[in-house]
Order: sequence, then structure tokens, then C-alpha cells
Amino acid sequence: MDKILLVSDGIIVVVVAGQDELDLPAENVGISVAEYGAEIHMSNKTICLPTSVLEHLEGSDGTNIYFYESDPYQLVAEYKGSIELIRDEILKVKGAWEYQAPSQNH
Repeated sequence: MDKILLVSDGIIVVVVAGQDELDLPAENVGISVAEYGAEIHMSNKTICLPTSVLEHLEGSDGTNIYFYESDPYQLVAEYKGSIELIRDEILKVKGAWEYQAPSQNH
């Protein structure tokens, strides 16, 4: 399972070493609405973003996603690369999620 850390200009995603190899730089990156928030689709990886992360990206200074790879016994994670999402796409997905969210969120 990936870990997500919030930073001032986006997020850091720490992936488990030895699982799906990251294909960076990713050329075809898409973002779509999910029941819990959103999913980012890359060529060989899907990253789950809860609504709290979407809200962070909406208000942060940037929409960068930094990728690091680590295993449970490694002290320092290895930097793998980054991508930048288009802020308008994040806002569209967040708006779509809010529109379809259960009535308790309104």
C-alpha cells in the first residue's frame, strides 16, 4: 500500500519497493472520480487519493506528485521522479465527487 504525505507544493507518494515498477516520467496521466475521492491512473500504476488529499491539492501552492520507493527496513527512501497534475483537472474531479457524494456531505 502506498503512503501519501502532504507537502506545500503537492504530495509525496511512497511506494513499496519490489512491487509495480514506476514508469516515470509518465506521459499519459489521468485522474478520475472514485467513491472515496479520486484515482490517478498512470501507465502501470493507480494511486488512490482520499478527499482530504484532493482538498490539500486544491489549496496547495502546486500540484506536484513526488514519488519515492522504500521498503519497511530502509531508512531513506529513494527518489524516483515526479509529475505535475493540471489544477483544473483536480478541481473538476473534486467538484464531481462533491456532486455525487452522499447527502451527508452536503
